[in-house]
Amino acid sequence: MVQTSTSPSPCSKRLSQEPPFFYRPIVVMILFLALPSFPRGHAFRLPPSPLSTKHTSSLTSSPIPLHLAKKQSTQLCSNNNGFDITKPTFDLLSFRNIRSDALLRYNTLNQSEPLRINLFLLSTVTLLGYPLWSESVTGDVATTPSIAAAIAAGVGSASLFWRERTRRSNQLRRMEKELNAERLKLRLPVNEAFSSVRPTATLKELRGKRRILAIRGTKASLREVFQSMGALRNRFVQSQTLVVLVPTDGSCKEDWDWNEKQNSEALWLANPINIDGNGGWLEYFNELLESNDSDDEIISSKDELAWFALNFKGRSIASGLGEPPRAIELLGQQLQPMEILDESDESKHTIDKHSIVEEILDCQSKFYSALTGSSDENEMITQFSKTSAREVDEVLSGGGRIDSWNECLKPGARPAGMKTAGSDVWIVSENLAYSTCVEFPENTEFDSATLLALQRWSRDNNLVKWKLELHQTIPW
Repeated sequence: MVQTSTSPSPCSKRLSQEPPFFYRPIVVMILFLALPSFPRGHAFRLPPSPLSTKHTSSLTSSPIPLHLAKKQSTQLCSNNNGFDITKPTFDLLSFRNIRSDALLRYNTLNQSEPLRINLFLLSTVTLLGYPLWSESVTGDVATTPSIAAAIAAGVGSASLFWRERTRRSNQLRRMEKELNAERLKLRLPVNEAFSSVRPTATLKELRGKRRILAIRGTKASLREVFQSMGALRNRFVQSQTLVVLVPTDGSCKEDWDWNEKQNSEALWLANPINIDGNGGWLEYFNELLESNDSDDEIISSKDELAWFALNFKGRSIASGLGEPPRAIELLGQQLQPMEILDESDESKHTIDKHSIVEEILDCQSKFYSALTGSSDENEMITQFSKTSAREVDEVLSGGGRIDSWNECLKPGARPAGMKTAGSDVWIVSENLAYSTCVEFPENTEFDSATLLALQRWSRDNNLVKWKLELHQTIPW
């Protein structure tokens, strides 16, 4: 009698065997990590809500990326029938609370970084778990060389994941600091000939209306900044830029050699409100200078000069520490004029006879007359001071050179036919003054090429003529 065996064969046993228990969470983790990494084209719309039509349309008119809804869980919180997108949201990768609008901005500006981070994390988990799932997936027992190779590759993938994760965290930290500036308040300048009431506004309310240049420092450093930047005060007005000086020692504009007559229409200078209080300007500067490694570690002295500049959108365009901003370079690179510059623009000064303003404007006129219409280098040399300028020394130390006036004034080399307009004078003292103007060169490749020019004049005493220490130009 032949008996039929009911025991399964080795092959059928292997096929019917269920995956081990530890394999299931790996599959779930893979699906969880891969889910928020779908392309941005996959999106969904929120279902209708009982909110008003206005708020409902604002939620459903534009799709929300899937990775925002699944991974970041960005929350829009109702606040007085509106939505507070600034409420912090816990971010798993950074392992801390982050402003929701910072997360939204990051995911809007970075298309591939979140996917790359998830792929590195997925590769790390997969490679380091190779000894656990190798036999279940491949059917072969993991060998020592294959395990060593998988662990080495997993460590490399983990290092790449940590690098991308750190970059993301630092970028989000910068965005948060940038967005935190919107709470700062200032008192706007007004033309006192029309009104004496100076309105207040936050930086958030000034978005799209004004650029901001904020400078923190002591009485001595702010006096130096005020004296040098005052020469470009009208250029800041033309670029719709407000300069905010934030003292660390309680000093005020009178301590910075404020001249009431010269600054009667100071539409470029705004006064900070709540300088050293909670959520004030000094607290924000300290927040900016915090080290990324430790929130309690400040990488600079609380009295050290520091500054930052914001564009119309409230985003940072420049910053510095220890040295004041180079205003003319900042104007040429980031703070372009918003007003139309014309050759018919006149000087903004009411010139008094035999005044310092008249003397400086006369010296400026003679300088441009020699620059554009003379080939005699002696006529130019006599107008310059023999004192070396720090700005010129920096150029020479950086590899620059100085050409003789004999070469610069040759026909074809000098800017013949160039016109100037909108001359302005800033008096620091009886023996130091600045002048600015806008240059309109001819025979350029551009139809409306203009240059911003700055001159610094000095003299030993009021019995001698003014001499030109420095002449700078930059496209503007």
